[in-house]
Amino acid sequence: RQTLPLFNMSTMSRVLQHASALATPAARSCASMRLRSRCLCTRPTFDLPRVRQELLTHWTLTEARIPEAAGRAARYCQFTFQDAERLYQSSDARWHWLDREMSSNVAGETGAVEIYRGALAALSLRRAVGFQLERGAEDFAREHMEAEQRHLSVLELVVHDTKHTRLLPAWRVAGWTLGFLPTVLVGSQGLFVTVEAVETFVEAHYGEQIAFLEHADSCPELLRLLRHFCADEVHHKEDAHARLSSEEASSDGLILSKASKHAFANVWGRIVRIGSTVAADVARRF
Repeated sequence: RQTLPLFNMSTMSRVLQHASALATPAARSCASMRLRSRCLCTRPTFDLPRVRQELLTHWTLTEARIPEAAGRAARYCQFTFQDAERLYQSSDARWHWLDREMSSNVAGETGAVEIYRGALAALSLRRAVGFQLERGAEDFAREHMEAEQRHLSVLELVVHDTKHTRLLPAWRVAGWTLGFLPTVLVGSQGLFVTVEAVETFVEAHYGEQIAFLEHADSCPELLRLLRHFCADEVHHKEDAHARLSSEEASSDGLILSKASKHAFANVWGRIVRIGSTVAADVARRF
């Protein structure tokens, strides 16, 4: 059985009462992830073949229900696993809700890895031209890039190539640029504002998927995987926020002065969140 360790999660010492009081299932799911994200000690494993099987089963059942597939629906009960798998993996197979969401997840994690790569390149450049290197910024970028790379590696194993967005090269360029520009211009504050904004969107993005699967009582192993992804993203967001609020976030950049910190955080954060929403929607379609 193929499994993969992902996260450092310890046994929690308190009940997630605050999470249960929130209004929406997505908010409850990610609020619980927020508390769990603070406890990172042991690495659970995930049954990746089971996740792939759940994705295939979900697609087959959904495909059989749509009107366009009515002529084939009666045949699905006679399919072997290999028959269903061949149809699912076909390049012209329909994308249903879960396929579109997993495509956006692959695109998002691809972009996230590149954000940190771009930020590291910017920090290196700032050092080369004489700016004082921000304390902890490089460690922050490397630590979270490793987590995002683990996410991406898992998604590449469970999501078939035909269910990846065709625009991944554009996502790599966009992610790298998103990490590089604010960091080289503003310093570590640019990096932390970007990460906080991106992860605020990603928390809601995963939360919606978690709530849907919980309500449908579907894909339990995938649901477990997404919950851990959400926990890690919340940890990234909170780490960025904490560093942004501390003296670690310098803004001795090439353009913005310290007086521009608050305005930059508001404007750039909003731009990043809107851009993330648009990018996720595009990844669902192409």
